Amino acid sequence: MDSSIGQSCFDQAKAFKDAVGIGSVIITKLDGHAKGGGAISAVAATGAPISFIGTGEAFEKFEKFDSQSFISRLLGKGDLKGLIMTVSEAVDKEKTKEMVENVMHGKFSFKDMREQYLSVMKMGSFSQLTSMIPGLNNVPMDDAQTSKQLQKFLYVMDSFSEKEMNGDGVKFDDKRVIQLAIGSGTSIDTVRKLLEQ
Repeated sequence: MDSSIGQSCFDQAKAFKDAVGIGSVIITKLDGHAKGGGAISAVAATGAPISFIGTGEAFEKFEKFDSQSFISRLLGKGDLKGLIMTVSEAVDKEKTKEMVENVMHGKFSFKDMREQYLSVMKMGSFSQLTSMIPGLNNVPMDDAQTSKQLQKFLYVMDSFSEKEMNGDGVKFDDKRVIQLAIGSGTSIDTVRKLLEQ
């Protein structure tokens, strides 16, 4: 069932059940703003349990249904269990350990920042992540815009020298900022935003 169709889920699921036997329900398109309340209607119409939910277009965005997490998100209470699982799957523990040691010694390089951005991008859509955090479930999030901005930052960092990536006392003057903007195919404003962060 498409989660975005809302209350018409009941009628559609019932019509489908009348045509063929149904063993379980799969709810898709939960990565958008749809909360998936129609899923309950689909279960009521078919008498079948929900087995899987789809939270994106990629295969890895197809996950086993967890009723506690689903209901918690549906009620706007977040899903800390799901958030912890998502973070632990996306974060490379060895690289994170190395980064934490660097930070403990007062060093946070662009290399560390790049690893953090890549980890965040592996976690899925930003609206899906914020829906898991209690109190942030209704915060409007432009996934495409945020993802695009992070990708531009990665392009800029790909244009850095090894010395710049390691943060070895390099100063970014106006000339270097222009070179990085041209080299990364982004803008001077994007380079400056990255440097500020």
